Amino acid sequence: MANLPRLKMTSDRKKSIIDDSPAIFEIVDNPNAVNAAPFYEIEEASEIGKWCGIIIHLSQKHGVDSRLVEAIMHMETTHGWYDMFYPMRKTILPMNLHYKYWRELGVAKENLGCPFYSIEFGVILLARIQARIEQPTIAKIATIYNFLGAEKVNDYGARVAKLYITRPRSKEGCTR
Repeated sequence: MANLPRLKMTSDRKKSIIDDSPAIFEIVDNPNAVNAAPFYEIEEASEIGKWCGIIIHLSQKHGVDSRLVEAIMHMETTHGWYDMFYPMRKTILPMNLHYKYWRELGVAKENLGCPFYSIEFGVILLARIQARIEQPTIAKIATIYNFLGAEKVNDYGARVAKLYITRPRSKEGCTR
């Protein structure tokens, strides 16, 4: 990994992900990142139990830890629930992907309307992010999923890392 380009700019990182070209995304830990649930997190809105079979299948297919996908989905569906009230929204749950931003990766609004494709594009994005971090952690991967240009772990990444450990709503739905 030593000879790979080290990318910091959001646009360069996006191009690397879309082209699937090797690179390193430098990101460091942040002891000040907050992992507590914000007041607007609604646990009951989590869609993990609804889609866990698809999560497991697609995680295995793309070599991503299914618990990471569950934590991201929990975060997005328990924080992004208000999106259903905005008809002009640009992101679509359950993985909350921005369809115009990722259209060069094959993401389309019509595709994301199907949860299978939303989850698959989210998993592909997580796999490509993880492959570009030298010492990947859940917090680092999640932070870059949240903000492609991040250079240090943010509150989103810290919260996902906590959710990864606590596994909220994991008993609902699938049998493991």
